[in-house]
Amino acid sequence: MEFIEKPQSELDFEQNLIDYLQHIGGSKQWEYRPDIKTIPGLWKNFREILERNNADKLQGRPLSDQEFAQIQKEIKALSSPFKAGQWIYGVGGVTQVTVQRDDVNGGNVIYLTVFDQDQVGAGNTTYQIVNQVQRHHVQAGTKDCRFDTTLLINGLPIIQIEEKTSSHDALEGLNQIRQYIGCGLYGDIYSTVQILIGMTPTDVRYMANTDADSFNTAFAFHWQDEQRSTPVFGWKKFCNSFLSIPQAHRMATSYMILDNAKNHKNLIVMRPYQVYATKRVLERLRNHTFGTDSQEVGYIWHTTGSGKTISSFKTAWLASRLPNVDKVVFIVDRRALTKQTFDNYQAYDPDYDPEQAVGSDDKQGIISDTANVGDLRRKLRSSSTRHSIIVTSIQKLARLCKSEAFPTQDNKNVVFIVDEAHRSTNGEMLHQIKKKFPRSAWVGYTGTPAFDGDLTQKAFGNLIHAYTIREAIADKNVLGFQVDFEHTLPDAEIREKVLPAVLKEKYPLWTEKEIDNAIARMSNDEAEDYVDSGVYDNNPQHIEKVVEDIVKKWRNRSENFRYDAILTTHVRSGGSSIPMALAYYREFKKANNRLASEGKRTIKVAVTFSYATDNSSRQFDDNKGLREAIRDYDSLFNTSFAGDELNVDDYFTDIMERLADKQRDGEKLDLVIVVDQLLTGYDAPKVNTLYVDRLLAGANLIQAYSRTNRIEDPHLKPFGHIVNYRYPVVAKKLMDEAISVYANRDSAVVQDTLPEPEPPTPEPNPIIMPAFKEKTKQTASLLAEISNMTDGFRICPPSENEKEHLAQLIMQVSDDVAALKQYPEFDYDHPEQLYNLLDVEKEQYEWTVSPLWRMVAPEPPSPNPVMPSLVFRVEHITDVRVNYDYITKLLADLLNAVHNGDDDVQQRYNELEQQTAAMDNRHQATRVLSTARAAMSGQLDNGIVNYPAKPEDMDDVINQHTQETRRHEVLEFKKKWGLVDVTTAQILIDHIIDRHVEGNDDLNQGSELEKLLKGALTRDGNGCYYQHDAEDPEIRSLSRLQYRNKLSGALREFADRMVRDY
Repeated sequence: MEFIEKPQSELDFEQNLIDYLQHIGGSKQWEYRPDIKTIPGLWKNFREILERNNADKLQGRPLSDQEFAQIQKEIKALSSPFKAGQWIYGVGGVTQVTVQRDDVNGGNVIYLTVFDQDQVGAGNTTYQIVNQVQRHHVQAGTKDCRFDTTLLINGLPIIQIEEKTSSHDALEGLNQIRQYIGCGLYGDIYSTVQILIGMTPTDVRYMANTDADSFNTAFAFHWQDEQRSTPVFGWKKFCNSFLSIPQAHRMATSYMILDNAKNHKNLIVMRPYQVYATKRVLERLRNHTFGTDSQEVGYIWHTTGSGKTISSFKTAWLASRLPNVDKVVFIVDRRALTKQTFDNYQAYDPDYDPEQAVGSDDKQGIISDTANVGDLRRKLRSSSTRHSIIVTSIQKLARLCKSEAFPTQDNKNVVFIVDEAHRSTNGEMLHQIKKKFPRSAWVGYTGTPAFDGDLTQKAFGNLIHAYTIREAIADKNVLGFQVDFEHTLPDAEIREKVLPAVLKEKYPLWTEKEIDNAIARMSNDEAEDYVDSGVYDNNPQHIEKVVEDIVKKWRNRSENFRYDAILTTHVRSGGSSIPMALAYYREFKKANNRLASEGKRTIKVAVTFSYATDNSSRQFDDNKGLREAIRDYDSLFNTSFAGDELNVDDYFTDIMERLADKQRDGEKLDLVIVVDQLLTGYDAPKVNTLYVDRLLAGANLIQAYSRTNRIEDPHLKPFGHIVNYRYPVVAKKLMDEAISVYANRDSAVVQDTLPEPEPPTPEPNPIIMPAFKEKTKQTASLLAEISNMTDGFRICPPSENEKEHLAQLIMQVSDDVAALKQYPEFDYDHPEQLYNLLDVEKEQYEWTVSPLWRMVAPEPPSPNPVMPSLVFRVEHITDVRVNYDYITKLLADLLNAVHNGDDDVQQRYNELEQQTAAMDNRHQATRVLSTARAAMSGQLDNGIVNYPAKPEDMDDVINQHTQETRRHEVLEFKKKWGLVDVTTAQILIDHIIDRHVEGNDDLNQGSELEKLLKGALTRDGNGCYYQHDAEDPEIRSLSRLQYRNKLSGALREFADRMVRDY
């Protein structure tokens, strides 16, 4: 059996790692088992540990092979990392397997414990290392391999490490694991792996296990130093802080999230700052003396978009398991988001399984929401573990505590975890609740603490852990912002018309000259201060100009309708903002009518605000407008929220989910108009733009901006867009002030308890993205470097190091161009202008991102190329519309040049290759070039070409050449495998190839394969046909069973190639 060999340098590093893991910190840690190198060896080891840990239940009667086979079947059936995570967690933190004992062993059913979360790092838990375990291929056409290093807990693989030398990237190790996943090698006993690690001596990344389709190294993280918040690159330091016992066990269990959402099942591993924050909160709660210590435990400041929901959930769930905690209450401020929060929490609850929850108390979970105040009262009093975590709103809780009928709760230790804590600093409500719960502990989570007056600190206590927006952008956990400051009122208009009238009214005694002099001395922000908000508020001309700008630049900012947007407006005059929101909605309806009349794609728009019940003068008109908008929405999306009674709550929920693109049926929503809703606490990675027709400042600005900066696709969503339409100078000033506060840990110096992290790595990480002009200069410099390395975009350098560098440059250029096309300065009607700005010719750019890329693109790190190791998308500046008639003309001219013996054949081929590089149909491009190369090498059958060759005949020539080449390939395959005398072999193989989908295991779908095997194994006087007809002597020597298996695998590989090439 031949296995892929690992370079000696990597084997040496691997051995160093194994040696170090055994004695981290000078204490005995992982036990190395060099004797285990096979899957059967792993099963044997697991069996021994399982029997040892369950000796009392086995009562001296070890498991029989049949009994152990039951356990193997259960583990092998774990079809995904998520299912494995559920199984590892078990019920209440205990994983058990059910065994029906043989009659000779009593015939009864017993339950054997595999994992017990209370035994992490203690008790009978066994920690082992194995390496170079042999994995035989499970898919035909792939090779056998050896896994690098596997960490076992109680005998089962939990953490997988792939090592590379310093000349490689840690991501290469993870991408190699991806190949193995795609080849089906993470089944069998390896089904239980939870964490994947790519490691070099100078770089380490970790991520949760996943399937091949969902594999995304954007979610592969560096660990961090807890005190300095800096990335950990060295492998030994990583081992100390991540792979030591019990930390490694906790990372793979306590700090994993089972995301059991309705439409996706994901395994999530927590990021370092989430782990550190959770540990610190739990430590404080563990040492908290309820009823005696201050109720204010502290608050977590993690910037918006960095995963506070996961952190707060894990804190709540782990806190509910503390012996000194009776109940956990999770509080949100906005009632509209309570259901969203509850759904997220319930999805994360490992004790909840939606498929088994009905009729099964074990799978109901421990999290419950509250329908009303009465339901909240009942669940607070309940001692059932099913109500260990309650999700409710602070308004509902305050109403309950205000009631004299609700007594003081002095018999339970209750932990209150408050989401969006900056919004829950209302002293009266918190005071009432704390008074009714004297034995309580309060923890706040916020992305934007209320620093003015130290309100957050006073409400929740001192800062426990911080992770600022600057740090999150540096770690690539959130995006930076591209901020535009538009103005519907030009500066000249302000100075020539608005200011003279304003100053004349304010200073009636001033002369015109004095007014002109005052205006001339004013700075832009001083001038804006004189502009009353009434110039903007409910101004039809302003609204029309804003909508015109949004529509005109929608293609840029939405990345061709891929992403969604929010428009927020607010009047400053103290009146209602709803009329302006409705005015925007109706202006978009007009714009959509114009777009439709021009045959252009319309923008799907909704507006949302609360249904009025206050009997104000605006109530009738506002509610009438809301009904109009909901009816339009029903018509657009085939919903039914505008019945006899408006279903506003469900309408709003549908907007949130459709805007977030949460796998809903029907079309997506493009834009929603709001006043204040959705600007805080709303998580929608598909939202990439916020249009702002109001002034935002401080925490409100950071919260609103952060609706756009969730990570989604790094290539297509490089930043969050913000477009401001009022007071550009003032708006920028307020933005700069907000960022200076919330990007700086010193803003929380009132406690002076957290060290300032070291300065970020030299890699630039601006919170605000560079302007279009600066971005084009950066990209042009990259293209200039490529030009220098390729002799003016002509040749690919032979050096492997230069090719590797070129690949990195091209990927960066492609990402940069994708970003530039989203700036409003990019003109989709005249995209060729960007070539001039980048100082490059169109042909030079297309050669760079197409032929050159294919020459320098890294090979997959595994010889099992199931999928590319890099998900790389070429970004064309212009839409490359290939004129196929021109391609056929070039091919005809080439054939004639070959036929006539012309000297410019190679030059003609180079031009043909360059043009086919831009073809979207890569299959046809391959056929065209194959025909051309056959002609140049004299292998093209001249009988299929009528000279002089004509462009209109080229399709027939290509097809005939392709079929002839395929027939020749099949004939060679038949000769190699001794199938020439099998009379129907040609037809059978053709049928198999015609039906085959590359990469699919579909050869057995028809009867052709069996007929082919039957024919090949037919005996004559000299044995089976293949034993004397096969040209390959090794094939002739195979046994019948070996031949059958080998031919099946070879035919699958051959069919893959035929489909790919022909």
